[in-house]
Amino acid sequence: MKYPPIDFGVSWRYAGTHRRYGHDLPLWLCMEAPQAFRDAYSRGRGAMVGAGYSWTDKGHAEPQMLACWWNTGVSFDAAALQAEVNRVLAEAAAEREAKARQEQERHERDVAQAEISAPPIRTALRTLIAERPWALGRALTEVRDLAALEAWTSWGLQSAQRYLDNTEGNVRRAEERLGRPAPAAWFARAADEAVRVAALEACQSLSARDEDWAADRNDIGWSQATTWTGHVLSERESLDQGEASHALALLHGHRRQLSDEACLALFGEVPARRRRAAPEQPGFGF
Repeated sequence: MKYPPIDFGVSWRYAGTHRRYGHDLPLWLCMEAPQAFRDAYSRGRGAMVGAGYSWTDKGHAEPQMLACWWNTGVSFDAAALQAEVNRVLAEAAAEREAKARQEQERHERDVAQAEISAPPIRTALRTLIAERPWALGRALTEVRDLAALEAWTSWGLQSAQRYLDNTEGNVRRAEERLGRPAPAAWFARAADEAVRVAALEACQSLSARDEDWAADRNDIGWSQATTWTGHVLSERESLDQGEASHALALLHGHRRQLSDEACLALFGEVPARRRRAAPEQPGFGF
C-alpha cells in the first residue's frame, strides 16, 4: 500500500480497494479535510486530480463526501505537485491575510466613527443600569456587558440607543397608565392618606423583592404585567389619590406576598392564606 504523497498535515485511513472508472483501485480517506486540502483542491484542481486526489462517497458510511486519494498506479511528478500545492496555499494565505487586514481597518474606522456619538449614550446607559436596572428586565446582563466596553462599533452604538429607547418607551407607557382614570373600586379608599402611605410602602417592598424584574414566574415581587408600573410607583416620594388607587389595584393581585398588617391597612381585610397539607399520620389497626 502506498501512502498519499502529500498528507496535508492530517492522518489518512486506508479504506481497501474500490471500483473507479472500471478499475479496482486502493482508496485512502481523510475523515476531516483540512483547509489546506480544500485550498489545494479548489485552486490547483488539475494537478490534484492528476495525482489521484478527489472526493468520494465510497469506503465509508458518512453522510457527506470525504477527501480521498486513489492510488491509480499512474506516475506523476511528485516534486511538481508539491510545488504547485505550495504555490496555491501561499496564494490562499496571502488572500486571507489581506482580507483580515481590510476587515481590521474597516473595524477600526467603524469604531472611530461610532465613538463620535458614543460618550453621552454610554453615560446614559451606565446611569440607567445604576439607577433603574429594573427597567431593563431580561436584557440587563447584555446591557451590562455592552456598557462595560470601552469602545463600540456602530452595531454596539445602535444597540445601546435601542435599549435606551425601549426603556424610555416602557416607562412612558407605565406613566400613561397611571394617568388614566383611576379604578373606581379603589379610588374612594385611596382618599385616606394612611392608605396612600401604606400603598407606597407596599410597592417599595415588592420592588425590593423583585430581583429578577419579573423575568421568572416565581411569585416573588411584581409580575410581567405589573412590573413597569409597580417600579414607577415605587420611585414616587408620595402617591396622590389617583396613583394610590392604581397602586391598590396592582397590590391586590399580589396581596398574598404582603403581611396581614399591610393587607388590613390597604384593603381592610386579610386574604385567605394557603395552608400546607398536614403530613399523613400513620394509621392504627390491623
